[in-house]
Amino acid sequence: MIAGSAKMVIEKDQPGQPHHGKVFVAVHAHLDDVPYFAGGLCAKLMKEGYTGYIVRTSNDEKHGGATIAENILSSEQEHLKMAAVLGFKDVFDLYYRSRRMNEISPVEIRGRLTFILRALKADTVISFDPSAAGEKDGDHAATGQAVEDACAMCGSENDFAEHLEAGFPAHSVGERYYFRARPDQRFNRVVDISAHIEKKIDAIVECKSQGGGARGSELRARLAKQGRRLPLLGPDDRTANREYVRHFLLDDYRAYGKQYNLQWAERFYYVDERPPTRSKVDEYVEKNAVRI
Repeated sequence: MIAGSAKMVIEKDQPGQPHHGKVFVAVHAHLDDVPYFAGGLCAKLMKEGYTGYIVRTSNDEKHGGATIAENILSSEQEHLKMAAVLGFKDVFDLYYRSRRMNEISPVEIRGRLTFILRALKADTVISFDPSAAGEKDGDHAATGQAVEDACAMCGSENDFAEHLEAGFPAHSVGERYYFRARPDQRFNRVVDISAHIEKKIDAIVECKSQGGGARGSELRARLAKQGRRLPLLGPDDRTANREYVRHFLLDDYRAYGKQYNLQWAERFYYVDERPPTRSKVDEYVEKNAVRI
């Protein structure tokens, strides 16, 4: 854990649906960000009663190995499939040009995200850490900062007042889970995703334009041409893709879990800004107020 971060917490599954009625919004830059960094957490929260929505900020035009137009289309289609596998209720694509998000007006993307968070009445947001060290992906950095700014403004009636006039009132975001997207980034929460690893794998398998979702079937086909087979990859492409992801692409998440006696885990920097049930003022008044 990075020095100076808050006390570390192990978050495990909660029985029943303790979060029934709550909403979370996961915001990522690229098709495979949420599946890798937070696929298990998203599946866990939805099982516990949350309704989940996902926002992709870039158009992923540089990924897919085809033309820009074809890459945009394949990533869009795979984003919808991935979101369905994890159980998201709806998908938002902002379509900013991939690897050029540093050119976007911060006010524009901040306003769009603030509107989405207000319209959905988001209680919790999952995204990139805006304070993360070592973040070399400009799209990640731009997305993380825009999300942080939107969360700060979401509860203010003086920011983007046109939202309020249109019927979308100010709404504070109480909790944030920030991805640990690089080895040297901070974290203070380890989430046990052991019960949700199959959904995480299924989500990554849908990320074929980027994320390695088709590598198993590609390896299976390559070996077949050589007159060989790998029993691990099974009898069909879907099995091949799932087992390739399980055995070759998720080593970090297995290692994260092992450190805490868990099978699988994801790491986050968690921020809780929910107001206390009773403030210090309320408690003082309760104890000291006298009748007149």
